[in-house]
Amino acid sequence: MATMFREVRFFKRDIRLFLLYNLLAYVGWGVFQLIFNLYLRELGLREDDMGAFSAAQTLTMAATAATMGPIVGRIGIWRSLVGGLSVFLATSYALAWAEQPPLLFALSAVSGVGLAYLFTGTMPFIIEWVPARQRQTISTLAFAVIGLSGTVGSLLGGALPNLLPVDALWTFRWTLISGTVVATLALVPLLAMGDARAGHAELDPTAAREAEDPAARRRVRADVGIFVLIGGLMALGAGMVVPFYNVYLASLGASAGQIGLVYAAAGLASATIGLAAPVVARRWGALVGVAVVRVAPLPLYALLPVAPLLPVAILAHIARQTSISMAWPIDSTFIAEVLPPKARAGVFGLRSAAWNLGWAGASLTGGWLIVQRGYGPTFLSYIVFTALAMTLFVAYYGRHPRVRAGEVTAALPRRPAGPESAPTAAPDRVTQPDQEAQPSEERSPPAVHAPRETATATRRHAP
Repeated sequence: MATMFREVRFFKRDIRLFLLYNLLAYVGWGVFQLIFNLYLRELGLREDDMGAFSAAQTLTMAATAATMGPIVGRIGIWRSLVGGLSVFLATSYALAWAEQPPLLFALSAVSGVGLAYLFTGTMPFIIEWVPARQRQTISTLAFAVIGLSGTVGSLLGGALPNLLPVDALWTFRWTLISGTVVATLALVPLLAMGDARAGHAELDPTAAREAEDPAARRRVRADVGIFVLIGGLMALGAGMVVPFYNVYLASLGASAGQIGLVYAAAGLASATIGLAAPVVARRWGALVGVAVVRVAPLPLYALLPVAPLLPVAILAHIARQTSISMAWPIDSTFIAEVLPPKARAGVFGLRSAAWNLGWAGASLTGGWLIVQRGYGPTFLSYIVFTALAMTLFVAYYGRHPRVRAGEVTAALPRRPAGPESAPTAAPDRVTQPDQEAQPSEERSPPAVHAPRETATATRRHAP
């Protein structure tokens, strides 16, 4: 795993800048997700109010994500990332000063536009700009960087309230602003990019063939629909728990500083343990590996209704964050291999839309349930919907014709390489940098800006 970080210097310059962009941008998000609900509570608002703001934000995220494929196809992934980050920054500054519920509600809704591009833009960028055999490695590193960034954000968010010599409300306000200032620096690596900024994308020679007959098109629609449905089911469970988890930890006696340390530990664990994703994929394959990783936290959440103890709650949160960091690169690479380019272009936006719709409904319901019945029912919902989603994932894709025929290499465990099947490069190692993506004289003019099939082949790969 340490080798993966050492080989960062061999990545193309735009990929290194992209990793730096994620590191800085997610510091702001790490501070925001830790502190914002505590800021709202200091304003005298309750969990059902927080659920309403979260629902407004996620509904606009869903609407934005659903239209992201055509927009990225028209203006390119780089401009989409810059625009999304700019919206996120502007609304984050404004939310730190807002106090009235109607204004908080409106700003939360607008911030969802920026967050949709921040959250959903990672895999489209990687699929477009990273050669196929490096994607799982670089996507794993990208999510590790995001985890590290969240760790820094949580440490910053947890430490500043103890250092600022002002009252609690202003402490949380200046903490939110400080995190957003760091996130603003993420514009620098984006603006410093070269090929990605110019839109000089290469064709993807590994993409599956486009569906040409009605039966094949129906299969592609079903593949997309199931992948999107799985995301929606997981959101119904997570949306009842995650938006309120910092408040739940506070209800168990944790201070703002301690909550920051918990979130930092979760980010650090997800960043380091998440680097084992390629190992999990090789050993078990995507089908089993994703299911095992995503259900791993469920026993800890099952304990919380009967044993609402702070140590158990901390372990549950760390386990969940780590499972996300490990599973997402595996199933993203898997679905990119299953689908042809045109379907692949929009599937991540649609899954993000389903995720955010489910999250919005779940956060509204979860806030009401917590006020009325406590946290127990929300933990149960998370367990049920996660288990249901993983059952569907394994049952459907395990019977997929291309998986059963062995055409989707990410699906099943990889056999040890023998003399007849030795791979040209280790799957979890990045080859010497630009050997697969040598400069632009090899790129044909139609690939520039990749307006239709070229760009869509790699663009859309989601929370």
